[in-house]
Amino acid sequence: MKTLVVVAHPQIDSSTTQQFFKSATESLNNINYHILGKDFNIDSEQQLLLKNNRIIFQFPMYWYSAPGLLKTWLDDVLTSGFVERNQNVFSNKELGLVVTTGSAKKDFQAGGRENFSISEILKPFEALANKTNMKYLTPLVVYQFLYLKPDEQQQLLVDYQQYLSNPHFQHLNGQINWFIEQLQQKITQDDTNDTELDTLMNFLKEQQDTLEDLQWNLDLAKKDED
Repeated sequence: MKTLVVVAHPQIDSSTTQQFFKSATESLNNINYHILGKDFNIDSEQQLLLKNNRIIFQFPMYWYSAPGLLKTWLDDVLTSGFVERNQNVFSNKELGLVVTTGSAKKDFQAGGRENFSISEILKPFEALANKTNMKYLTPLVVYQFLYLKPDEQQQLLVDYQQYLSNPHFQHLNGQINWFIEQLQQKITQDDTNDTELDTLMNFLKEQQDTLEDLQWNLDLAKKDED
């Protein structure tokens, strides 16, 4: 799977969050980390869209939407004619969002300070995915990054890496497989037989069947509740 991360941030050099995300991609393969500028070549941008399987729009929330930089890019690059000519291609793609906000998670709900949920605010992007026949992924929303504790930042790093590189990040079994692959790569790259890494990888493999059974039981219980 190839992933295109379209980063739209007017002040990216001074953004601690964006630097965190950029460093998180350095150990990943098949990630095109594409920082938007004011000037871009439309044909080149369209080719990037066609060549990648998962398209991620990454941006800070500006007045309940994306910065104008991304809106301009969408208007100029993702034209209706371009999409119509490539309907079969887009139907096999995924669209995801990585959104940062300085507001707290509890603010985004009925009765909260913002009064609307994140899902409601981001509906235009879901509509875009629907219009282009792309699969819409659950957005990865980062609330108040600067207030995250070290362990919370570490969890965010893993979640972000999976969001970009794991074809099945929404499933428990897919997450386990991803961890195993990452460990295997680390062992290969470091050219070492690190006992701790080997032990963890074996543990994950042994627990895989158990986790699959647990997921099946949880799904069954959910259906019974419905």
